[in-house]
Amino acid sequence: MAYEVAARSCLTSSNSAHVDVDAFSWMVSDGASELQILLEESDRLLISVPDVMLDAPEVHLLPMDFCHLVVSPEQTERENLEEVLSFLNEFGYRIALRFDESCQGYAPLMRFADTVILDLERLKPMELAKDRKFLKNLNVSCMVDNVNSWEAFAGCRALGFDAFQGSFFGRPEIVKGRKLEANQLTRVELMGKLLEEETTYKDMAATLAKDVLLSYRLLRYVNAPGMGLGRTVDSIEHAVAIMGDTAFKRWAMMALVASLDASPKGEELAYLSLQRGSFLEKLSQRTPSSPLPPKSMFLLGLFSLLDAMMGQPMSELTPTMPMDPRIKAALCGDKNALSPWLELLSCMDQNRWCDVGVLLSGKKISHFAAARDYLAASRWARVCFKAGKEGVVQAVAD
Repeated sequence: MAYEVAARSCLTSSNSAHVDVDAFSWMVSDGASELQILLEESDRLLISVPDVMLDAPEVHLLPMDFCHLVVSPEQTERENLEEVLSFLNEFGYRIALRFDESCQGYAPLMRFADTVILDLERLKPMELAKDRKFLKNLNVSCMVDNVNSWEAFAGCRALGFDAFQGSFFGRPEIVKGRKLEANQLTRVELMGKLLEEETTYKDMAATLAKDVLLSYRLLRYVNAPGMGLGRTVDSIEHAVAIMGDTAFKRWAMMALVASLDASPKGEELAYLSLQRGSFLEKLSQRTPSSPLPPKSMFLLGLFSLLDAMMGQPMSELTPTMPMDPRIKAALCGDKNALSPWLELLSCMDQNRWCDVGVLLSGKKISHFAAARDYLAASRWARVCFKAGKEGVVQAVAD
């Protein structure tokens, strides 16, 4: 797993690939440690370096143990690029070379590269295949960007690419005839129970008891030393009663989402779902124009990737859930007051920063406030997800 970071000082640049020098300087001096904490579980962090900063002292503030420097040879005007890459490589940094067009004219630079990134959006299929063949005998990892459908992912994987980046990850991979597994059905049923205002402790306990893993996690959580109960809780119903309605529902929603798919893809989608929910909740608190209360906006973000996690259309997952009809409609693709909020999430996922700026301005939310909320939501989601996997969700009351 890897994340890519590009520094920008604003969200209104006409060039979505623009890397801002001032923002980059701030990131490496003040933001690198924050990124390291946030992404400590990733295999690597890809940092886009502006051409003019390649030989600047600030670059060496980036921790080389988890940072790969992303360089775009096509966008440089310097004559000493080979010399600079050689120095960074010898210094210990791993280099990723990004290309918008064919990479075959840059063979002399390949000996410095650990990774080569090609752009599916800009290369025709035949050109992509030729570039992959050119890279086959070189000692580099091959990554393809802008993979925006599962069909494109399958084609790139067939060509032998090692890594993939794009919005396909958050889209449902629908297989005809496939049905939800028994444990998934139980968890969907529990989600429905949690959303019912009139659900009793006994109802929630009875539904949760059908899922062994979640029952174990709940008992482990309430019996953790930090709870300070002084006695052992050995029944699901007692555990639910001790936690209380609000705390239990919050814990259960997070645990359910985190347990829907145990694959690496499912784990990443679970993290993103928690991040999205927290981000929308925080943003909605900043504007009087929020169409729903913050807790409902949290649910909108939390469920926004449910179809991708379960491989089923939203239209088949939402009917049995007793949630606000506007949330159901928006999740199923209907246009309403919640649609722009879901569009905001998609724009951020796809690096469409111009559109992000427009959407935030329309809601009268400052870019800086949104950036802080996004980082805080990411940090919160990482803590909650990591703790949820271990069975103790410490941030349940946040």
